[in-house]
Amino acid sequence: MFLLITAAAPPLPAVVERDFQPQFARYGVQGSFLLYDEPAGQYVAYNLKRCRQRFLPASTFKIPNTLIGLQTGALPDTAEICRWDGVTRSFPQWNQDMTYARALRVSCVPCYQQLARRIGVARYQQWLRRLRYPGMVVTPATLDTFWLGGKSQISQVEQVDFLRRLQAETLPVEKRHQRAVKQLLILRKTPEYTLYGKTGWRFRSARNPDNGWLVGWLERADGRRAFFALNVEPQPGPINDDQFIASRRAVTEAVLRELKWL
Repeated sequence: MFLLITAAAPPLPAVVERDFQPQFARYGVQGSFLLYDEPAGQYVAYNLKRCRQRFLPASTFKIPNTLIGLQTGALPDTAEICRWDGVTRSFPQWNQDMTYARALRVSCVPCYQQLARRIGVARYQQWLRRLRYPGMVVTPATLDTFWLGGKSQISQVEQVDFLRRLQAETLPVEKRHQRAVKQLLILRKTPEYTLYGKTGWRFRSARNPDNGWLVGWLERADGRRAFFALNVEPQPGPINDDQFIASRRAVTEAVLRELKWL
């Protein structure tokens, strides 16, 4: 038995297409970028066709995963400690006990695999549908990996749609849980703006290249907001993991500066 949560991609009422290829090339990646300019009521897109293409959500799924955990009680509080299982992994920051608040920020996969096993397939079936978070394929066999591999997929258009509802606190989840998750997504706060976001990284395999995400939004001090979703893959040639990891935020911020949001 499995669940495939699907939904038609939300329509884009107005789209301005822009060429941000130089910003991508500067960091050795290629891909697409989508921004929703809330005051203007329009989208800005680079590689619009690809913005509609679906990819594994990877660790961007920690946003709905945390909301589902909190709402169902599988995660009593983001201050709860996730105990390290003693298995040494290639990311040193994962090899320790930590709160789930920290686990989200450092994208600790083992912690969220523990949480997924607490939530279970049935509750994912219920809550993914309620959240209108599309493209997830949940099976008993892949309960703790479905967002990392297999058939689950989501587009940049769908990511932005979901984030807009989270920011507005209109998801069918208690507002205190939405506010708690929003606080954990803050990447930078200045007197002029607050930048929210979550990265994701699907590791390369024999059949697929690395695929990276940064999804989030920016709130200016004057109340203006823009929502964005970046998806990147390495350009052909040698792969530098550190450069690829850094490219997600670097490209996003370069584009936001180009659009005068930063």
